[in-house]
Amino acid sequence: VYKRQTSGEWVRGNIDWMREDNMEFDSNEFGALEINMREVAEVHAATVNTYVFDDRSALVGPAMITTTQIAVQTETGVVVRPRSELSRIIEGGARELDNWSLALDLGLGLNRGNSNQIDLNMRIDLAREDRRTLSELAYLFNLGYADRALNVARHVAGFRNRVWLTRLWFVEPIVGQLLSDRFQDIRFRAQPAATGGIRFLHVPSKALWDLAIGFGYQYNRLLDPAVGVENPANDGLTRFETRARFDFTPDVYLNLMWVTNLTFTTLGNTNHTGFAELFFEVTNVLSLQASFLYLRTEEPRQRANGTFPVKNDYFLTLGVSLTLG
Repeated sequence: VYKRQTSGEWVRGNIDWMREDNMEFDSNEFGALEINMREVAEVHAATVNTYVFDDRSALVGPAMITTTQIAVQTETGVVVRPRSELSRIIEGGARELDNWSLALDLGLGLNRGNSNQIDLNMRIDLAREDRRTLSELAYLFNLGYADRALNVARHVAGFRNRVWLTRLWFVEPIVGQLLSDRFQDIRFRAQPAATGGIRFLHVPSKALWDLAIGFGYQYNRLLDPAVGVENPANDGLTRFETRARFDFTPDVYLNLMWVTNLTFTTLGNTNHTGFAELFFEVTNVLSLQASFLYLRTEEPRQRANGTFPVKNDYFLTLGVSLTLG
């Protein structure tokens, strides 16, 4: 494979993968390089690779990529597509392993002096994505101690299965969240739903933005509620969700997510989740990361001791992120 940079320099090597407008190129001279596609002017690939496009179609074969087009020599002839529609490149023919990815984020906060505080944050994200579907399971764990007393104990699991109907429109037959939070007095909360949505913004190498709406069910069991508080509570909900990604440079990007679960059967049980992650890529595997989690319940239920959990929870973490696949 020969690749020409926008600077005019030619580099020889192999394409390991390309996704989200970033390419890993194994150079014969410089080793593995991760390059933003904005810096790639031309590619001549005599080897067989799989090229996936925004409409979820794929072409397999040798290819040539220019600044405006991609031409793939398939078994039935040469097929030419606009380069702006190219979504992914998979080395060789399509393999199941290439559809999977695993990310691990770790963060630790320490404070000593007038108060002693230790905070631990861990997030695991497992995803499988092919031409038309995306399945994702994410687990977030927050733990905190102040002067050796536990003051944060939270488990959050998110799940979704997305099916693309067209380049813009999608459905999510199952999406939702599981939550356990000792200090919100929530033993277990489950919110399965089904949604449909649109990718209303897509600027290659710069921005993605999705919107979705649907309906679901909320099961909420409290740890120690006051007498007379319904426990567990069962509600119908309307789910509003938005997800976005903004690439500021080839190595710095921001992920955003906001979910509102409007429980129309008991409005006070309505809740919100906001999540933001800022990444600074060091290598194709290692990134520095800052994350912010926001949780809100509109009307927390009274505890048995007469107190109420606060409505809002915030959690800010600095750490590292490892990505495989």
